Amino acid sequence: MITINCSLAAAAHLCKGFKKGSNEGFFEPATTQTLAETKAELEKVNKSCFQWVVHAIKLGRSTCLIAVEFETRYCHVIHQVKKGDMQDFFSRLQERLMNGLEWQGQDYSLFDSVQMEQGIERYFSLHKDIRFYQRTDRSVMSHVSQIAAEYSDVYHNTGYFPPDEETALEFDLKLNQTWRNRKGEKYDLHANEKMIQHWVTEYLRFAPQKVTDAMAQVRAVQQEQLSMRLAAMAATRQQLESANIVDADSHDNVIEFSRYQQKKK
Repeated sequence: MITINCSLAAAAHLCKGFKKGSNEGFFEPATTQTLAETKAELEKVNKSCFQWVVHAIKLGRSTCLIAVEFETRYCHVIHQVKKGDMQDFFSRLQERLMNGLEWQGQDYSLFDSVQMEQGIERYFSLHKDIRFYQRTDRSVMSHVSQIAAEYSDVYHNTGYFPPDEETALEFDLKLNQTWRNRKGEKYDLHANEKMIQHWVTEYLRFAPQKVTDAMAQVRAVQQEQLSMRLAAMAATRQQLESANIVDADSHDNVIEFSRYQQKKK
């Protein structure tokens, strides 16, 4: 089952004629109070669930919908969603999720396109039912606020939205390369790593050791990429120094505390 759990703002934007507190219309009354209870209820009957918490924010004249997955806190920001167009929002969300996982699988050399197709088939076979609820989760909403602030900052600095879905997905993946944990959860995996781990475990059916190896591969690639960026920065610095653009001995923005103490004496 997939559940789309909307805030009041998201519900009002996605469903025309939405009325707070009304059980009539698009949204169903939830059978449990919390998302955690929904997960536990489904697990009792051996059913899996994929739960999104969705909130709407206004940027300029457009509305963006921030979707955060409950377990992993993995997010996608679906920009410029038309009012009342639930189908477009949900289709774009699903496409972003699948394409993002495939991109990361290729980047980290975790699985090939055939395995990805098998995972997609299993995903849809397990989640044939889609339920829409008007409810949220306090913990998830705190992460929604953080994502909204970061996305809004980029929008206000650039003045425009991503020109296409590929560019939007690239930014989504950057948003997910960060800690976004639940209360009591260890700070050992970023949001994107948790989603990758969930995907290879639940939908690609990797054995436990293969999952461990996959996550080690992700960290190894990330460390290599970081080392390459640092090396490039160091090389640029050396080139600037060689061209006398930057003085190697000049560090005007560094405060030497010992020199400050001497002045005080």
